[in-house]
Amino acid sequence: MWTDTTRAHHSRKGLALPSDLTDGEWAVLEPFFPPPSQTGRPRKWPVRRIVEAILYLLRGGLPWRMLPPCFPPASTVQRWFCTAISQFQEHR
Repeated sequence: MWTDTTRAHHSRKGLALPSDLTDGEWAVLEPFFPPPSQTGRPRKWPVRRIVEAILYLLRGGLPWRMLPPCFPPASTVQRWFCTAISQFQEHR
């Protein structure tokens, strides 16, 4: 049951979009993503922003081409999504 305390605890105020992650949610998800490589080109986009873009698309049921410009390019987001799905299927 929702109480004033639980509503405040689960509030999404202060987030740019309803699909954005709170710091607590990101703390749970972050260990599942690979750390940045010590060699090679540094990442251009933070993984958190890529995950938020995926959640934005999934929550809205939107096609890749409708990803707003505040997110990484759709090709980057799609690559991360496809990689995550293929790794999930391998570990089933």
